[in-house]
Amino acid sequence: MRYKIFLGLALFLGIAVIILAQFSIPTLFEADGYLHIRMAKFIRQYGLHYDFHWTRYCVFAQRFADKDLLYHILLVPFTFFADIFLGAKLAACVFAIFLYLVFYFILKHYAQKDLIPLFLISIFLSPDFLEAISRTRPMVLVLALTLLFVHFLIEKRLLYLFCATVVYTLTHVSAPYLLLFVLIAESIRFASEREFCWQALAVVASGLATGFLVHPNFPNNFLVFYLNGILVPIFSLKWGLELGAEFFPTDTRQLALGYPLILIGLILLVAAGTSSENKFKTATKIWLGITGFFFIFSFFSRRYLIHTYPLMLVALAAYLSDWWQGCPRLWLVREIPAIKVGLWAAIILMLALLGVHTGKTFRQASLAEMYYNRHYEQVAKFMAQQIPVGEMVFHTNWSDSQYFIGLNPQNDYFVTLDPIYMYAWNTRIYNLYRDIAFGRSSDPYNLLKKVFHAHYGYAGKNYFSGLINQIRADSRFAVMAEDNLGLVFRLK
Repeated sequence: MRYKIFLGLALFLGIAVIILAQFSIPTLFEADGYLHIRMAKFIRQYGLHYDFHWTRYCVFAQRFADKDLLYHILLVPFTFFADIFLGAKLAACVFAIFLYLVFYFILKHYAQKDLIPLFLISIFLSPDFLEAISRTRPMVLVLALTLLFVHFLIEKRLLYLFCATVVYTLTHVSAPYLLLFVLIAESIRFASEREFCWQALAVVASGLATGFLVHPNFPNNFLVFYLNGILVPIFSLKWGLELGAEFFPTDTRQLALGYPLILIGLILLVAAGTSSENKFKTATKIWLGITGFFFIFSFFSRRYLIHTYPLMLVALAAYLSDWWQGCPRLWLVREIPAIKVGLWAAIILMLALLGVHTGKTFRQASLAEMYYNRHYEQVAKFMAQQIPVGEMVFHTNWSDSQYFIGLNPQNDYFVTLDPIYMYAWNTRIYNLYRDIAFGRSSDPYNLLKKVFHAHYGYAGKNYFSGLINQIRADSRFAVMAEDNLGLVFRLK
C-alpha cells in the first residue's frame, strides 16, 4: 500500500511538472514549434500534398518532403483551437506526458519495484531535458518511440518492432539509425547468449522500407533523409556550415549543469560494476550499449544528450537492480534499518538539491525563451500588417523563418529548419545569402533586389551588425520598425 502511494505521487508530480513547466511562460519554447503547428495547419487546409512555397530558395520549393509527417498529422487536432499556438502548448504537454508514461512502462519491466518512483522523479532533474520536452518538436515523440523500440527489440516482439519502425520512419528523419540499434543489441545478445536474432534485423529493414515507400512525398523523402540525416551530421563534425547550437559539442561544465544525473550515473555504473560478483542481464547490457552509442556522439553534438538521458536512466535502473540482487556485500544495508534510512535520507537530500538547481536554471532559460519569442511574435505581427501578401522577405538567420512561417504565413522566405536545404539546392546562392547577412557584400541592396527579388527584410542584432550598419548608411534602405533585438527594413 505504501509503495502504491509513493508511485502514485511520483506519477502525479511528474505530470504536474510537465504542465507547470509548459505554462510557466505564455510563448512557445524555442522556434521550431511555431513552424510545426503551422505545418499541421497546412495539412488540415491543403491535405498531405501541397506546394511549400514559403521557402523559395531551398529544395523544399521544388522537392518538398515533410520529414516529420506523422508528428504533424498528430498535431492537426490541436490546430482547431482559435489560437493554434495555445494548441501547440497543449500538444507539447500531451506528448511529454506520453513520453513520461512510456518511461514508466519501461521501468516496470527492467527496474526493481522500489527504484521506480525514484527514477520517475529523476527524469525531471535536468534543466536541459525539461526544457527539451517542453518544446513542440517531434523529438519528444521520437524519444518515446526509441524506448519502445529497444524494449520490443530486447523481447523479440517482432510484430511490435515492425510497427514501431514504420511509425518512427514516418515521424522522424533519423529512422535508418534503428538498424544500428539492432546490430548493437544483437551483437550484445550474441556475446552473452550465443544467439543473434536475424529476424529482428529483417523486420526493422522491412519496416524502414515500408515507412519510406508509403510516405506521401516519396521519393523526395529519400533526398531529405540524405541531406538532414547524413550530410548534417557530417557537416557538424568536419565543415563550417552554419548549424543550430544543438549541433555544437558540449563540455564537462555544461554536462554537469545541464544533465547532472548523467555524470552521477556514470560514477554509479563504475562503482557497481567493480563491486558486483553477479553477471548482469542481457537486457541491461543492451540498454547500456545503445545508451553508450548516443553518449559517445554527444561529445560531438549536444543534441544527442537529449536521447542519452532517458536511455541512461533506464540502463542505470536496470543495472542497479541487477547489482542489488547480486552483491552479497549489501546485506548490511538490507538488514540494518538505520543504514537503510540513512541511505534513503542521503538520496532524498541529493534529489532535493538537484530539484532546486533544475528549477532555478529552467526558470532562467524559460524567461530568455519568452523574451526572444515575444520579439519574434511582435515582428511577425508587424510584417503581417505592413508587408503586402505574397512578398518575399529576407531574414538574416535561417532559423528566423521558423517563427515567421508559423506566425506570418502570408509572406515567403528563403529557407527553413536547416541551412543544408539551401546549401544543397544552390551553394552559390547560399554563399551570397550569407554574405549579405553578415555584411560582407559591397552592395546588399542590388543583390536583394535583383538576385533574390526581395523588397523587405529582417535583421537580428545578435550577429548581424555588419548588415545593420550598411542599412543605416545606405539611403536606398528604410527602417520600418526596430527594437533591442532586431529591425524590419524595406528597399526603397
